[in-house]
Amino acid sequence: MSYAQDQSIIWQNTIGGSDSDNLWSISETFDGGYIIGGWSGSNISDDKSENSLGGPDYWVVKLDALGYIQWENTIGGSSSDYLYMASQTFDGGYILGGTSYSNISGDKTEDSNGSSDYWILKLDEFGVIQWQNTIGGDDYDQLWDITQTSDGGYIIGGYSISDISGDKTENSNGGIDYWIVKLNTSGNIEWQNTIGGNDSDIFKSLAETTDGGYIIGGTSKSNISGDKSENSIGEDDYWIIKLDPLGIIEWENTIGGFNSDNLWSISQTSDGGYILGGESDSDISGDKTENSNGFDDYWVVKLYPSGAIEWQNTIGGNLIDRLFSISETSDGGFSLGGFSASGISGDKTENNNGSLDYWYLKIDAFGNIEWQNTIGGDGSDILTSTSQINDGGYILGGYSRSNASGDKTENSIGNWDYWVLKISFTLGVTDNIAAIPFDILPNPVKNDLLIDTKGQIIEELYIYSSKGNLVIQITEAGISPTIDVLQLSSGLYFIRFVVQGKTITKRFVKY
Repeated sequence: MSYAQDQSIIWQNTIGGSDSDNLWSISETFDGGYIIGGWSGSNISDDKSENSLGGPDYWVVKLDALGYIQWENTIGGSSSDYLYMASQTFDGGYILGGTSYSNISGDKTEDSNGSSDYWILKLDEFGVIQWQNTIGGDDYDQLWDITQTSDGGYIIGGYSISDISGDKTENSNGGIDYWIVKLNTSGNIEWQNTIGGNDSDIFKSLAETTDGGYIIGGTSKSNISGDKSENSIGEDDYWIIKLDPLGIIEWENTIGGFNSDNLWSISQTSDGGYILGGESDSDISGDKTENSNGFDDYWVVKLYPSGAIEWQNTIGGNLIDRLFSISETSDGGFSLGGFSASGISGDKTENNNGSLDYWYLKIDAFGNIEWQNTIGGDGSDILTSTSQINDGGYILGGYSRSNASGDKTENSIGNWDYWVLKISFTLGVTDNIAAIPFDILPNPVKNDLLIDTKGQIIEELYIYSSKGNLVIQITEAGISPTIDVLQLSSGLYFIRFVVQGKTITKRFVKY
C-alpha cells in the first residue's frame, strides 16, 4: 500500500488588462471568496473596467469561491501608487495598504508629504472608499504590510528615510529604518516608532501577537547602533523585533549567515513561537546550519517564544529560489510560496515549465518537506502570496507573463497579469491487493461503518480526513468491526486497517 500526495489545480484565472498587472496579496473572505490586490498600469481592457489614473494604480479585485470576478476597483492618483496588502476587516469591508507618489488627484485626497508615503484606504464590502490616510515624512516612506488589530484598529509597517517632518516624530537612525505606525479604527495615528541602526534596515512583515503586542521583521545591514544590539553577521541578515502593545521593543534578534539573507514573511505560530521565511545565499556560517543549494534558497526559521532559534531548513535547487509567503496550516505545519528558476536538483523534484515558476511546498511542524509542486507556463510566473483556506485547500496568487502552456490554461492578456489558482490537497490511495476482498459498508455512511473482514481479526485501525489528518486511531486488541463515525463532520475519509499483517485502505464518504 502506498500513499500518493496529490495537489490538483481545482481552478485558475488569469486576470488583467493590456499592460502590466502585478498581484501582491490574496486572502479568503467570509463568503468563501477571495480579495486580491496589487497594482495595475492597464487602461480599460479585458478584465479592467477603469482607465489608469496616473502611473500604476492600486487594483483590488473581489472573486467568488470559484474564482470569478464579482467587482474590481482601480484606485489611484496622477502619479504612481503601489498596493502591497489587501484584506477583509471585521465589518466585512476591506483595508488596503501600499505606497503612493501622488498628490491630490484622482482618488487621492491629500498631497504627498515627501517623495512617497504610506497610503491607507478603508473600503466597504462593495469596494467603495470609506476613508483614507496619507502618512509620511519629507523623504521616502514605503509601506509593506498592514493588518487589523484585535481592538479594531490597524498596525502598519514599512521603511522610511524621512527625519522628523510631516507625520514622522523621530529622525532616521541611519540610511533606512523600520517605521511602525498604529492607527485607530478611523485610520488616525495612535503611536509610531522608528526603529533601526546606522545602516539600512528594510522592514517587510508584521503580525499582532497573542499578548496584544507585535512581531515585526525584515532585513538589516546595521551593526550595533541605534536600536540594534547585535552586529551584522553577513551582508544582510534577518532582523526580528518583538514589540509590546505600545510599540516598545521587548527583544530583538539578528539572524543570518556570512552572505545575504533577506526576510519576507513573519507570523506567530499556535505554540506561541514564530515562523520566519525568506531567501538566503549563505553557506554554513553564523546562524546557518546548511550550505546553499544554488544561489538564493528558501530559508525557513522557527523561533521559540523567546526569539531563540528552534529549528531551520534551507530549501532550494541549483539556481534562484525566492520565498515570499509562509503561513501556518491547520495541522501545525507550514505552507511556503515563492518562485523558482531551478530544475530538478537539491530539494526540487520537478523541472521548470518556463524561466520562473510558482514553487509552493508544505512542510511539517519540524520543517521537513511533506510535498511540493512546481506550477507555471512557458514564461515567468512569480508567486507572491499563498495560504491554506477553510476547506483545507490552498489559494495561490502572483503574477504571470506565460501564455497557455504547462499548467497555464489562458494566454497572457497584457505584459504581466494576476494569476490565481485554487489547489486541493488530497490523500491519494493505492490499495495492497489482498487475498480476501475485504469491504466497508454502508458507503456513504452516517452513523456506524461496518468493516467486512470475512471473520478475520482487525489488528490496527486508522481513519484520515481528506487533508491527511489522523482523526481516529484504534490499536488495542479486539477491535470491533463496527466503527462509530457519527462524530465526524461530512466529507471524504480514508480508513486503513491491518488484518493478518496486511494493510488495506479504503475510501468512504460521511454524510
